[in-house]
Amino acid sequence: MSEKNKIWTLAALFLGLLEILFIDAMSSIVGPAIVSDLGDTSLYAFMYTLTFLCNTLALPITSMLGNKSGRKYIIIAGVTVYGVSSILAGMAGSMMFHVIMRGLQGLGKGCILGNVLAFFGESLDEQGRAKAMGFYGTLTGIVFLIAPMVGGVIGDLLGWRLTFYLSVPLTVIVLAVLLLKMPNIQPKTEVASLDWIGTLFLSLLTIAIVMFFSWGGQTYSWLSVPVISSFAVFAIALVLFIRHINRCENPVLSPKLFKNREFILVILGVVLIGPTLYAVGSYLPMICQALVGTNAMMSGIVTAVKSAVQLVLGYAIGAYIGKTGKIKLVMIATSVVYAISNFMLGFASTPSDMLLLIVGILLSGLGTTTYSMVYTLHAQNELPKQLVGEATSAIQFLQSLSGTIGLSVVGMVLNTSFSSGLAHVIPEGLEALLPVEQLQSYMGTTLLTDTSVAAAAMEGLSSEGQTLFAQFINNIHAAYAGAMRNAFIVLGMLCAVTLVFSLMVHQSRKKTA
Repeated sequence: MSEKNKIWTLAALFLGLLEILFIDAMSSIVGPAIVSDLGDTSLYAFMYTLTFLCNTLALPITSMLGNKSGRKYIIIAGVTVYGVSSILAGMAGSMMFHVIMRGLQGLGKGCILGNVLAFFGESLDEQGRAKAMGFYGTLTGIVFLIAPMVGGVIGDLLGWRLTFYLSVPLTVIVLAVLLLKMPNIQPKTEVASLDWIGTLFLSLLTIAIVMFFSWGGQTYSWLSVPVISSFAVFAIALVLFIRHINRCENPVLSPKLFKNREFILVILGVVLIGPTLYAVGSYLPMICQALVGTNAMMSGIVTAVKSAVQLVLGYAIGAYIGKTGKIKLVMIATSVVYAISNFMLGFASTPSDMLLLIVGILLSGLGTTTYSMVYTLHAQNELPKQLVGEATSAIQFLQSLSGTIGLSVVGMVLNTSFSSGLAHVIPEGLEALLPVEQLQSYMGTTLLTDTSVAAAAMEGLSSEGQTLFAQFINNIHAAYAGAMRNAFIVLGMLCAVTLVFSLMVHQSRKKTA
């Protein structure tokens, strides 16, 4: 690859990374507006769950394909899928169609991320790789600071659909440059056989357990055929997966790692905190806009504050661990901070709780900063050198897997709690003023996030009718606040359990300086 083509290719790849990072960060802020416009609050959680699920499953599969056949056309396919699905998500006329398009976004993102980062490692020298990864880290930090605020402003002033349409020019530019300038570098060495069977079993058990929690108690009863069948598929696939990886020469997840006590404790911490990492990012905009009563722009600012904490404290905490080697202490602090932040976020439900929300966000940002480094560092310190690479990949994959599954559990808790709370929200006398069908259509978060809907509904009502309708809104608010509180209490309890495992780890004898 010539120097000129390399510059063009790297520029296009970073632009592609910018696209998925920026669009994802903006779209999370306008999530409440999407539900308000398209309806069906029950699909809010599944919108994120499906995105993460598709991304999680696509990443290892497409990375293995790239190892075998080169990465150019997989990246191009990913950019195409992500761009087209973003446009269609913006054009969606129903929540279900939008959710499906978000799943396709996840597939595209999975194709792009793993293969772009692998391309850096395969096509650049040591110095070039360091610069590329450094720039990627900087780009990620800047995007997470700016994109939420930009998304909030666009959502408030121009509508949520535009946040997806911004993908169009970026997709066109990236595709044009990659098609013309990027070489399809073939592997120079023999690649180990791909564990397609293990990947299939892992994908099957993940999809089955996600659908179990997404369907159970919501779309179907817990004892219905679809719910029981999904759990049966999960159990069978899990048994087959464990049996397979113990016999496979190059398994997708090596059982050798789980013979190390410290690695097991690390994984327990990772999978129990993982749901919090995903749920806070998904539900923070809804807490801000539906419960605390901020607009999308303020919600974006609050989200940016969390990112700022991670940027500011990341280096300092890394330096502290490197100097003192006190990884166990930081692991304990991570469990405590995350548990407290979840309880605080769960109880932030009115405009007067803004301080509680801000403190909870600051603590969540601190927890994310330490979580992102300390578990991986401890595993790397305690495992033999030849297993470090496998362990690092396994931790990242299981974090993503547990976050996706955990998000479906959180969605189940929230939706079932909210549905139960809605049983008695209609004040006595309001049914005589408005049709029951109309009142039932409001039983979501639309009245909480879009004041114009409430104003239109109250127009023409008498003073007494407006008072009753205001009580109706307050009752829906209370039901949703209670449901959100239940969901975050579950997350807080999971993080509290990790404290037990953090206390069990051995203090590393190595410093990470």
